[in-house]
Parts: sequence; structure tokens; C-alpha cells
Amino acid sequence: MLSYPDFNKTQRLALFSLFLSFILSVHTILFGHMNNWLIFKNSFFHLLNGTNLYKLYPNEATDIFVYSPSFALVMAPLSILPDSIGAILWNLIGAILLLSAILKLPLEDTQKRAIIWISLPEFIGSTQNFQSNIHITALILWFWINIENQRPFFSSLCILGGLFIKIFGVVLATSYLNLHYSVKNPKFLFKSLFFLTLGFVIIALAPLLVTSWDTLSMQYTEWFNILQWRSARTYGFSLMGIIHGLTGWKPNNLIFQIVGGLSLLASLAYHYRDNRQGRLLSLVSIMYFMILFNHGSESPTYIIVMVAFGIHQSMIANKKLRWFLIVFTLGCVSLLYSDPLRAWSPIFNQYAAKAWPLVLLYPMALLRVGVPKETTT
Repeated sequence: MLSYPDFNKTQRLALFSLFLSFILSVHTILFGHMNNWLIFKNSFFHLLNGTNLYKLYPNEATDIFVYSPSFALVMAPLSILPDSIGAILWNLIGAILLLSAILKLPLEDTQKRAIIWISLPEFIGSTQNFQSNIHITALILWFWINIENQRPFFSSLCILGGLFIKIFGVVLATSYLNLHYSVKNPKFLFKSLFFLTLGFVIIALAPLLVTSWDTLSMQYTEWFNILQWRSARTYGFSLMGIIHGLTGWKPNNLIFQIVGGLSLLASLAYHYRDNRQGRLLSLVSIMYFMILFNHGSESPTYIIVMVAFGIHQSMIANKKLRWFLIVFTLGCVSLLYSDPLRAWSPIFNQYAAKAWPLVLLYPMALLRVGVPKETTT
């Protein structure tokens, strides 16, 4: 007689989310448009042919590629597959990485389920658009899991993966300021820095497998140019976007990012003796920072915020405060941008409403507001 695995509620919810990823992928392929997937897929062939990665190709997609040349190379195995298969696998890989990371977090099963449910609306949106943000969120969580388990090679690989997909992933390296990862474990820190340095060089130069040095230099120059261009002209769903929307003033992105970075570093320095719960909350602060001070924050990037918030709210002891934050955050991030309110989207976009909860959540995470101290290390 056949026996079936005995999955608990959390594992069943994770499997449901994985199945949902598959269904949404198929639905978009049949009835939507795979714009992002086509950008990712064709980036490999542009790299292979030595053409400019960062140019608009209107016959292929309606937007431009903004990731690194190394990312284009990584897309090679999926790019050679038929579009439908490659696109489905792309989404499933991201979903598996993210859900398995959530299951690995040192939290209760009820807390893990809360993270999945809270982030589900953004998970759906990112999946439907074949975005890379689920993959980035997964790399962030796996970085923390590996750094907690003293695995310098894999934690470094996660940082580099985030960096070469979207450059703000390098912010994860601030985690090494915690004494638990550095002064208390100098050997681990040395290995991590070694793997980071070596890995950066190898990954940055990996596209030389399919292109020339001169062409690769051109691609990196164009990548930096497009990032600078976007920085000078966009505010996104960030703190700068909120200020610009409310006042009309055009804030200097770099100044706000420096100030925000100093606030993050000050918090990490002040809480350097934190136990495991505190170190997880430091990761939440970093994830919030990545979006709140990122001029390129788009709606799909908020899967990062909602996974971080799912972790954050699970640590808050006061039930009334926790439920207020859940309603406020889900309302601004997901409900205001749902289909029934789509007609109001231009107004919400103008005032960067999606970022409003972060103005409250980020300082709360920095200052550990509402989170009781834990004695375990």
C-alpha cells in the first residue's frame, strides 16, 4: 500500500504557494505577456552576440535590461529552452528558494505561515510578471541562514548573487559588523571576506566565457551609465519618492541614502551584542533599508518588504500594535494597488503610498520597538 509524506500545516502552505506559482506562470503565458522573461532570456543572446545589453529592443520587449552582464550569462540554461518552459522554471526556482528559506528560519510554524500569508499578494504580483525579486528575497534569507550557521562560502555567494542581480544586494555585507560574525569569529570573517573578494572577481569576469574583454568592458560601462541615469531621474516607492510627491521638491538621492546608511550602521553598532532574535531583526532593518532608501524601488520589489515585515510583526509582543501594523502595511502595500482600486493608482503612485508603512516600520526595527529581549544566543 502506498504511503504519503505527512506534511504539517506550514509545509502544506508552502506546497500550495509553489503550486500557485506554477498556475500563475501558466496563466500569464496563455493570457498575459512575458515581458520581463523575454528581457532576461534575450539578455544572454545579446551578451553572446556582443550587442549592447542596455539598449531597448522594441521587437523583443517593452523595457530595457538593467542587471549585470553576469546575470545575463546565468540565464543561459533557461534561455535555450522554449519560452514557456524557461519562464515556468524561472518562477519555480525563485519560489522554491524563497519558501525553503522561510521554512528554515528559526521561528515557530505559526510565524512562518504568517510570513507566507502576509507576503502572498506581492508573491503573486511578482510571479505574474516573471520578476527577479522573489529570487533576490530568497538570496537575502539564505544569506542570513548561512551566516548564522557559519558557512562563509554560501553566505558570500548569496551576497554576490544579490549584487549581480540588483546592485543594492551589497548592503547585506553590513551584517558582518555584528560582533557575533566578526570579532567573536575572526576566522569566519576572514573566510567570508576571502570568498567575497575571490567570488566577485570570478563572477564579474565569468562573461568572458562567451564574449571578449573589450565587449565586456563596454557592457559594464553601459551598466554603470544606466544605473547613474536612473539614479538622477527616479525616486521610486522610496522615502525620497514620498517627499517628492508631497512637496514637489527634488531631493538628492545620494544624500538621503548616506543619512539612511548612517542610521542603519548606528543601529547595528548599538545592538552589536544582540542574540539570534536581534540579529534576525537586524536583517529585517537591512531589508527595509534596501527599499526605503532605494530610488529604484518599484512595486514588485515590495516582496522584499513584506517578507521582512512578516518576520518583524511575528516578534512584536503587543497584539494591538501588531494587528495595527498588519492592517496598515497590507492596506498600503497591497490593497491600495489591487485591481478594485486600479483607477486610483496614479494618485497612489504620485505620493508613493506603497512606501508609507516603511516610514514607521524602519525606525521601529532599528530601535527594537515592541520587541521583547530574548536571552538565547
